[in-house]
Amino acid sequence: MRNLVVIAMIVLFASCKQEPHVPKDYAVIHGTIKNVNDSISLRLYNPETSKSVIIEVDKNGNFRDTLKLDKPTSYNAVYNNIFVMYLKNDMDLQVDFDSEKIQETITFKGKGEDENNFLKFKSKHVAGLFGEDYKEYLGLNAEDFNTTTHKFLKDFNTELDKKANVLDSAFVAKERADIEEFKINMEGQHQEQLEINAKLGQGKPSPDFKNYTNYNGGKSSLADYRGSYVYIDVWATWCVPCIYEIPFLAKVEKQYEGKNIKFLSISADQPKDEQKWRKMIKDKNMHGIQLMADNATESQFFADYYIYGIPRFILLDPQGNIVAYDAPRPSEEKLKDLLNSLDI
Repeated sequence: MRNLVVIAMIVLFASCKQEPHVPKDYAVIHGTIKNVNDSISLRLYNPETSKSVIIEVDKNGNFRDTLKLDKPTSYNAVYNNIFVMYLKNDMDLQVDFDSEKIQETITFKGKGEDENNFLKFKSKHVAGLFGEDYKEYLGLNAEDFNTTTHKFLKDFNTELDKKANVLDSAFVAKERADIEEFKINMEGQHQEQLEINAKLGQGKPSPDFKNYTNYNGGKSSLADYRGSYVYIDVWATWCVPCIYEIPFLAKVEKQYEGKNIKFLSISADQPKDEQKWRKMIKDKNMHGIQLMADNATESQFFADYYIYGIPRFILLDPQGNIVAYDAPRPSEEKLKDLLNSLDI
């Protein structure tokens, strides 16, 4: 009888023993978006490969998809705004957010929540470092810059060390490498910002351009517009954020019509695309002064203003001196605040 009891217990425990977990060779992502926009999908952009994954969102804001990944990947997730997401095979991640205030409302649940919650902390931490205007941080004197950066790195590494035991080891290694690269990049950008401030600070003479093609015929130079404030819009027909600003610029132009300010748009399109440039100006009924730069994005005027991305806006005073080398966009209310502060 005793042997039978022992055998029965062995069978019982054997039957209760869990099967070992077999990692899935794909990741699952799902969730719900509040204030859903029926016209757009959730896009996951991989900055390493420049490839995107499009995830459909239904009319109720629900989405679900599986991704078979070659390796753990950090995506720039885009839906009205941008946030960072980390995925690897065998994750089952629930992502919920309000599309009108993503950073404040986004939550992560399920397998992968620890890594993505750390990225949420990281985004907030970087935003705190940069403040409302990252140029103020980058333009600090050497001592203040080093002190601020050191505290940022210390706090980051403290948080990473605290969470390391629950985070994927590959994720931790990547974050340590990324923060070192971030430090090096910030040091380089700090030096460049000091150069920019010295060359393009308020009251400094503006870099010049000459003989740019004028939409209305002939050639024009920056000196032609002395005597007026000049608000410069550097744009291109291929630049989606630039095109977004066009109707806002039209409203600003109308609001300041008759004032001592000229609105000057300079295209970074290639000379071979001149007809495309002309067509867009006509189709979108663009006003103001329309010029085309002499050498597209390689134009010396762009280099002198350290223009690495567009749109870019510049404000000059009637003497041709810089008011703001990186002025607010037309879509920003603070542009009107700036213009109203001037004697236009």
